[in-house]
Amino acid sequence: MSKNLSWKMLSEETIIKDPWIDLRASTCLLPTGLTISPFYVNHLTDFSVVVAVTPDPERKVILVRQYRHGVEKVLLELPAGCIEVGENPKDAATRELLEETGYKAGHMEFMFQIAPNATNCTSYAQCYLAWDAEQVEAQHLDETESLEVVILESSEVRRLLREGGFEQAVHVAALYRAMELGAL
Repeated sequence: MSKNLSWKMLSEETIIKDPWIDLRASTCLLPTGLTISPFYVNHLTDFSVVVAVTPDPERKVILVRQYRHGVEKVLLELPAGCIEVGENPKDAATRELLEETGYKAGHMEFMFQIAPNATNCTSYAQCYLAWDAEQVEAQHLDETESLEVVILESSEVRRLLREGGFEQAVHVAALYRAMELGAL
């Protein structure tokens, strides 16, 4: 018989809720009998992340560079964005790739789902591999977005991965999975 490791939520209070954050404070009973209060959990929207590669033989990777205020610097990243209410994650991945880069995939393959911060955040990332991506239009950025498209050789992306050139943990996981699938 396995040990009960689950927490029991005794109460929950919303601390702040707006379009960007839904922070709640919970009072939780641990299996040991100890009570923790407050335990903060951020209820964020799930999002899609896309590793997009151009057709063979070049097999280049479509990336973006954008400022991330949490770490106060510009990062090299994968196209990504929130899944809208009622939207299919694959459709969100397709939409975000097109909006942020102007590229459309020949085939969009689901790779995996991952919890970026399971300790105190509810969101999941849905990671996709966009095969045979080709530019079909210009970027259509949201008013809060400012980013540039960067297209790199697969060998350069692998080098950057080895040397810590990507800092978003979910993006690193998605790139390594794409390598495992033979895309990079």
